[in-house]
Amino acid sequence: MAGESPAIFISYRRLDSAVFSQWLANQLRIAYGPDVVFIDTESIRDSELWATKIRGALTDAAITIVVIGRNWLSIRDEFQRRRIDLPDDWVRREIETSLEQGKTVIPLLIDGAELPIGAALPPSVAGIVEIQSRVIQPGNIAADIADFVRDIGGRLGKTPSSVEINYPFPLLRVKALDGENLDRLASKLPEWRIVNRHTDKGERVELMRTYQFESFEDVIHFMNTAVRFIARVDHHPEWTNIWRTLVVYLTTWDIGHKPSMLDVDVATYLDNLFSNNYQRKVSAHDLEVADKS
Repeated sequence: MAGESPAIFISYRRLDSAVFSQWLANQLRIAYGPDVVFIDTESIRDSELWATKIRGALTDAAITIVVIGRNWLSIRDEFQRRRIDLPDDWVRREIETSLEQGKTVIPLLIDGAELPIGAALPPSVAGIVEIQSRVIQPGNIAADIADFVRDIGGRLGKTPSSVEINYPFPLLRVKALDGENLDRLASKLPEWRIVNRHTDKGERVELMRTYQFESFEDVIHFMNTAVRFIARVDHHPEWTNIWRTLVVYLTTWDIGHKPSMLDVDVATYLDNLFSNNYQRKVSAHDLEVADKS
């Protein structure tokens, strides 16, 4: 019935399983109604948003689906810390809250991922490895998802109106960043600027950053490495390389060339890739030389 709190909460990492998780949410809505599932797809996450939006939706839900892809455990922040090890990591908090509240938690393994061992996880979420997981096989996605959708309905006491799986993936429902998220952008991605560019196809609002590398070879290696992630999420930047400089523009063309969470995800990935592998670290010797100059 419209107006009810969502019974299903989907926990996922954007850089690990954004496309699949949104597709799964769509399949559950088709089967059990538009209000049955909560998935956050449009917010730049911070502690205030957790308190005002996410925790409430999680508390109201009966089932938490934790989508785990091959990069779920290894994704790191700009300081090379695994996100799962950080107390304020949203995925960690979602699992902690679900376990503390005694919810039905279902680890859902996709893309050939395996459930981590308990020793690889913080103690507060290690209990997830004791829970029976579900596996979506890469070569059997439609059938496995249909079975999973029926199982969820059984747990909720609902009969699906349809279990016809729309495959391959439909286009994601993407919205332009609203004013609140644009305000968060400055702290989330401090090196990126919002710019307006006039082209022969009209005006574009874009995210823009300039990266400086130690060598031309580093620039090319960075781009070749990033291509694998960019191809997987199917969201492509415009970038220009002049010697050791790389200028990157990000915008979402199918919402009128405006920034969206797709652009934030790619920008976050590029920043982490750069800071962890290419950005020159300042050493004690560098500081000593600077003081003497």
